Order: sequence, then structure tokens, then C-alpha cells
Amino acid sequence: MKRAVIVAVLLALGAAARAAEMAPGFKPPAEKIEKPYTNDKCLKNCHGVPGFSAGGPGGELRDLFVDAQGFVLSTHGQKGVECIDCHRDADPNFHPRTGYPDVDCRACHAKTPPEGAYPPDALKALAAKGIKAPPEEARKAEGWLKTKHGGAWARGDEKAPFCVDCHTAHRIRKADDPASTVNRANLAETCGRCHADQVAGGRVGVWLARFRVGAHGKGDLTNRYDATECLSCHQGEAAHAEKSVTGQACPNCHRVPEERGREFASLHIRPNAAEQPLARALSWLYEAGFWGGVGALVLGVVFWGFTSLFRRDDG
Repeated sequence: MKRAVIVAVLLALGAAARAAEMAPGFKPPAEKIEKPYTNDKCLKNCHGVPGFSAGGPGGELRDLFVDAQGFVLSTHGQKGVECIDCHRDADPNFHPRTGYPDVDCRACHAKTPPEGAYPPDALKALAAKGIKAPPEEARKAEGWLKTKHGGAWARGDEKAPFCVDCHTAHRIRKADDPASTVNRANLAETCGRCHADQVAGGRVGVWLARFRVGAHGKGDLTNRYDATECLSCHQGEAAHAEKSVTGQACPNCHRVPEERGREFASLHIRPNAAEQPLARALSWLYEAGFWGGVGALVLGVVFWGFTSLFRRDDG
């Protein structure tokens, strides 16, 4: 009996300790917020306040801040889309630790929204408010599923990116907007959040490879060859499966079926050793050859200096 009591006490103390470690959950507003739940009601005293956060189901602290100005200037904000249009079940008076259903961008950005996409019947609900459906060029979810990113997401890979990982959730801009995370000038930073090893510089092999990419311009001065614009080479495979995103000529020469010759398909700036062992070896030889050449040049200069000095002494 005593043992059972001790065990119960220890369990209770453990639960209390875990509860103490958990971040505090949602704190209800002092006064009940009435419908309709407008953006102002969601942002003014809650999500629009810097540092606004709440504890998640595991006790972790979840950042729930939304840059109000960024959303207003976003594509969705400019069209009049409101928070509640995407987060349909949200109630500003009560937020469970588990949160609300994840928004599935395919509910609006697929030619045929899949069954079960949240929020359901999103396009009909927006149409009832006078908001037009996204244009044809912005409904590419089906194509995205054919890419490496989309395929990994469909397989349930936890590390696979979803739409918001590239486009952001509340600051979406058109690709030609300089402030867009998918603007060509910003791709190195956006893609680099996951592919840092492919973007980072510092090694001589990286510098030389980038110089060689830029040197392509001698063949056709009408094209830009910039190693920082990821889509120049990764046309549809990094976006939504389009045949050409930037109009660059790279795929004309560098499009090799992945199912065969993968190890020779691309000599990336910093190839992955597991997937491209031969490319990795060539990259290492390339760098070793460069430094070997530099070392030989230095030794040659030193040797020439010493021999010149001895000749003078003999004279």
C-alpha cells in the first residue's frame, strides 16, 4: 500500500514539474470578442502584437505574431482576404493548445481543390464576399506535387517544405515584387534556409564554380547566368513543374533524366557526397588542383629567389 502511495505521489510531482515547464497557453481576452471576427479584432491586441505567443500541445512556446503591415501589403491582404477566411474555425475567445486545422493552400491554388483541403469550399466562400479566385497562373498545386518538394510532402516527409516555407504565410507577394521571398534576387536567401550547403561560399571550389557559371554569358549575351538565382538552373523542379520559369537557356543543355546518369547529371557547387559521389570526387580534385597549383607557384617563386641570390654571391 505504501509503495502504491509513493508511486502515486512521484507521478503527481512529475506531472506538476512538467506542467511548470510548459509554456502558458492561450490567455482569453478580458472582454468577449463578438462576431464578425475581422482582421482588426485578430491583430489589434493579439496576433499583431510583437512577441505574441502561446504554449503548444507539448509545452513548447509557439510564435503567433503576424506582421499586420506585411499582411495588408500582401497579395491576399490587397484582395481583401481576412484571417477568418483561411482560419475558418478560429475563435478569438478560445484557442486550444493543439491549435486549429492547418490551412491547405490547395483549397484555392489548385485547379481542382482536393477533397479534404482546409478550409473546405474556400473559393465559394470567397466568391460570396466578392473576392475573385486566384488567376490561372497562380493555381499550380497539381504541378507542385510533381516536383521533388511536392513529392516529398505527399509522401509525408516531415522535412519537406510546404507552400508557406517558400512564399511565407502572411507576407505573400507576386514573384516580380522585389519584396517577395520568391523574387529571383531573393532566391539564394529563401532556398538557402534549407539548402545552406549549396548556397554558402567560402571554399575556393565554390568561387571557381560560380565564376564558371558566370562565364557562360560569352555564348549568349541575352541570357543572365547568375549562380545566386537558383531557378536559372532548377527551373520547374524547384518551383511548380513549369518547363521554364525564368526563360534561361540552362535546361537546354543541363536537363538529364534523374533515373539514369544521376551522378553525372549536375556538378553542383557543393554536391552531396551520398547522392553524387563522382561529382563530389571531381569537386575535391578540382579544389586540390587549385591549391596545388598555388603551392607550386609559391615554391617556384621561392626557389627562383634563392637561386638568383646564390648566383649573385658566386658573381
